[in-house]
Amino acid sequence: MSSFTNIPMLIQQMQQEIRQKRYTMALDTIRELEKLSVNRKQILWHKALLESKVGNLHVALAYLKELDSEEPHVAKLEEVILSNWDTYTKVIAEYNYAVSEIELGYTENVLHIVDNAMEMAGKMPIPIELYRMKTILVARYEAGTLSRYTVGLPLHVLDDPTIKRVVAAEPPRPDIARPVPKPKPKRKLKKGAAALFAGIATVLLVFVIWLIANLLAQPDTASGLPTTVPVEKPAITETEAVKEEPVEVPDTEPEEEVEPEFVSNEEARMYYNEGYKQYLNEDFPAAVAYLEYAVRTEESDYFTDDASYFLASSYLREQKYEEVVNTAKAFYKEESEHYKESPYREGMRLQESRALWKLNKNAESTAILDELISKPNVDWVTYEAKAMKKLIEEGESSEDVEQAS
Repeated sequence: MSSFTNIPMLIQQMQQEIRQKRYTMALDTIRELEKLSVNRKQILWHKALLESKVGNLHVALAYLKELDSEEPHVAKLEEVILSNWDTYTKVIAEYNYAVSEIELGYTENVLHIVDNAMEMAGKMPIPIELYRMKTILVARYEAGTLSRYTVGLPLHVLDDPTIKRVVAAEPPRPDIARPVPKPKPKRKLKKGAAALFAGIATVLLVFVIWLIANLLAQPDTASGLPTTVPVEKPAITETEAVKEEPVEVPDTEPEEEVEPEFVSNEEARMYYNEGYKQYLNEDFPAAVAYLEYAVRTEESDYFTDDASYFLASSYLREQKYEEVVNTAKAFYKEESEHYKESPYREGMRLQESRALWKLNKNAESTAILDELISKPNVDWVTYEAKAMKKLIEEGESSEDVEQAS
């Protein structure tokens, strides 16, 4: 497909994502448009607008300075940014303070600092970095409340790759008993209604008695019964026994299994959105049903690596460990740049390691964990890999860990 064909589709996709307030996805789309021959001013304007929506006011202001336009909508956005600049600098100062506390190892107070920064933001868009930090902290120290916390997040925050990975790594919560509604008390009939029903019942009873009395008073009528004619028995004649010949059944070849059909990218995107929604609702069987279709595209799209990752994560929660391993292997075999440059590659590797551990393949699981621990950039995957390797080295089985949790 040529770039000229891609441009209208990408513009339409970006506009739809902006209408849906999925600003993170719209930023990814605008970056794709930037690679094509699109008007530079339009790119800068949309980048500034979207960065302001996700709370990166300093980035948005830099794009506006580069745009250097006196158009009314540009001036209005710059005015809004400058009016919130003092608050924004205070929020960023709190964020930097939280980062320094983490680097010094004082993580006890960081969650309080982040909450304070979010309250300080007020009506101003909260920077996406604060959402990322709080999600990671909640997952680390208050894992039981992560699901409730993510339910109230804006869509553009839930679309952020880092937050997606943290949410996907959350262990499943135990089923919570739902309250049983109390039966409603039956309402008593009023005296007037009761008297009316009693009168109707009396009239019906009198009518039935009168009808039965009339039927009994009618004279009996003799009914002539038809005479029956004796039927002669048929004569029994000897017949030759018919030999039953075996029926020849033609040999039929077994039908070949039909390969699953591909779905269009548009349908796959719909399946992915619904599957991800069910995943967030912790309805993992439904998530599997949708996400399995989301990955059946002839050509990969920007969301297919996401679908593969959350499909594997749903399999993991459904204890379908072989499917997790197969999904991970299929993920690594993909040659598309969406998979090769996917932010989920390391997270998928971690899920594969966990599934192998569940299958008691500790050697293979440990090899993957060593690979993740030794990678140059240290992030949440590194910490999870270290924690899992420690459990394996201590000789704890995955079943023991599940029972303890």
